[in-house]
Amino acid sequence: MLFKSKNEAFLGISYMVLCMIFLSINDAFIKYILLTYKDITILGEIIFFRGVCSTAILALYLWYSKKITVKILTSKSLHFRGLLESIAAIFFFLGLMYLPFGELYSLMNLSPILITASGAFLLGEKVGWRRWTAVICGFIGVMIVIQPHNLKFGLAFIYPLIAAVFVAQRDTFTRKFLDKFDSLQVVLVTSFSVTFFFGFGMFFNYQPINIEIFLCIFLSAIFVNLGYLFSVLAIKTTNISTTSPFRYTIIIWGIILGYSIFDEMPSITMMLGTLIIIASGMFIIIREKQIGITK
Repeated sequence: MLFKSKNEAFLGISYMVLCMIFLSINDAFIKYILLTYKDITILGEIIFFRGVCSTAILALYLWYSKKITVKILTSKSLHFRGLLESIAAIFFFLGLMYLPFGELYSLMNLSPILITASGAFLLGEKVGWRRWTAVICGFIGVMIVIQPHNLKFGLAFIYPLIAAVFVAQRDTFTRKFLDKFDSLQVVLVTSFSVTFFFGFGMFFNYQPINIEIFLCIFLSAIFVNLGYLFSVLAIKTTNISTTSPFRYTIIIWGIILGYSIFDEMPSITMMLGTLIIIASGMFIIIREKQIGITK
């Protein structure tokens, strides 16, 4: 039994690491397209076409699995979650265009810290001094990453911070109903909502795209769906508290992709701030497991 438990934990961790690899590759394709056009207004078009591809793939899988129902397609909760995801996506992709991967992912991974703070202020959850200390340390890590006295990338650091706030609100809101739906059902409706949302942006500023760019968008859709798939596999294989710390590996993959593809060199201060953010987030995850908030 102990061997089985350890094996499941190892599999769950492996799935989560693969999830982070695939999601970072997906982001690299989007960043490549944005830098190719040097025009953020192309974003609506990119995400719309990617969303059509990824939503179609998810829908076919769920239809084959007989998991598409009127209940999920008409759920106001799921569509509101999709709206929060869409707003977070806007600011995330703005950050993706203007910031190196390392800084972007470091600031985005403030979400577990923000979720703890949101749970205290919005849901009335009791947060002890240990987790509040971790929250404060996390914000100190953010200040080290952005270096307010320097601002090498201007005010672009605001984008991932705003995105992290909306991701935290999305996850805090999702806590209320997640057990009512299959994980991929939630992903499908969210993907559809994001696609619909960004479709409006495409019509305001449509630009022709060539075969190379469309291929990048299609590959992006493949990798984002692989990320979704391995995320669900990780959740189903073992406890969330076991796999959650390994979400931070996306920072490593982001730094590797940023350096190898976009010539981005992480600074010492960025690495230091990132380590503080990771340590704070992991402490919160471990602490919440100890006191029974997560299982």
